Amino acid sequence: MALDIEVAELMKQPGRVYEVAEKTQYNRAMDAEDKEIAEVVGAHVEELIDKGDPNKEIAQFVNRTVTDELYGAPDELLDSMFERGNVGEFDDYEAGRTVKNTLKAYDAAKGGNVPKSYLHYETIKPVWRNKQIEADLSYVEVRRNAWKSVATLTTFMTEALKNQMFYDIFSMVDDAITGGEQKIDVQGKEPTMQDMDALALYLNEYADGGNPFTVSLMKYCAKMRRMTGYAEYLSDAAKDEFNRYGLVKTYDGVAITGISSAKKLGDGSLLIPD
Repeated sequence: MALDIEVAELMKQPGRVYEVAEKTQYNRAMDAEDKEIAEVVGAHVEELIDKGDPNKEIAQFVNRTVTDELYGAPDELLDSMFERGNVGEFDDYEAGRTVKNTLKAYDAAKGGNVPKSYLHYETIKPVWRNKQIEADLSYVEVRRNAWKSVATLTTFMTEALKNQMFYDIFSMVDDAITGGEQKIDVQGKEPTMQDMDALALYLNEYADGGNPFTVSLMKYCAKMRRMTGYAEYLSDAAKDEFNRYGLVKTYDGVAITGISSAKKLGDGSLLIPD
């Protein structure tokens, strides 16, 4: 009973148990408190295995830890793109897309009539997707590795769901860019400074006081560094950073954000369309 209470108290600390699970999985340094949490949860897991787990407490623990991490943990990239959490699952919600000003002014006599201009309004409704993972953790595995086996399942489940979320979001963004001035097509060729100039100009013009940035696979960030004439364009400070990391971090005030191609979905798909 004492262990039940201790674990219940730990679960009241958002993200804390997941943090220890992740450190356990990837063999990262843990302080005294981390080790104590791992010991408490590990002892509880071993206790459940010894007496049996008819109420599926291990499954409930994994489910709660993963859910708390997905809904509570901040993510810098998505938080910079969206105001997350402002629409509830059952909210009746519609948003108006930013309208381009298509009104036309004409020369006219004072009080005279001119042709009508029209604004084209569009409405966006949210798309809801629910994701679920079913997995199995055998008693044999838990007896052999105890807390480590639970930490592995917890970490991998969370990563799989986050990866799928990234894929769904960026696929929708990619599908929404179908043509017009916002589409700068360099498919099938290496990016050039002319392409990047066009992209940076578009983003800076529509930033509206914000901080524009791009999101791409890391391999395209790496290709940018080989653009003809790019090295000469850099300041001395930027050259030092460029030589240290080998990646383009900014371009004309636009931050360049890279997503690793090593991160993939369970079926091998990349996190964002290639």
